[in-house]
Amino acid sequence: MSEHHDASEHDHNFLVTAAQSHREAAHHFQLAAKHHLLAAEADEKDDIETSAHQAYLAYGHSLQGKLFAEEAACSQMAADECDEDHGHEGHAAH
Repeated sequence: MSEHHDASEHDHNFLVTAAQSHREAAHHFQLAAKHHLLAAEADEKDDIETSAHQAYLAYGHSLQGKLFAEEAACSQMAADECDEDHGHEGHAAH
């Protein structure tokens, strides 16, 4: 991976840590918000085609964000389970 590789390039094979998954989720949620705002602006101008297109893009980014958020949560739950299996005393109760 080059030093200029951006996780937002959607190369899922390089996402190996929970932190990277969190960042990718945040990226998609930011894009979803941007497209929702553009959809709202277009709707206020009665531009139905643009509003629908922006809403579609927002929806897609929301789905991607949820997938990456789930991946991050599952990675962290798996790490927590490994900690419990090894009897780490410092493990915080949930």
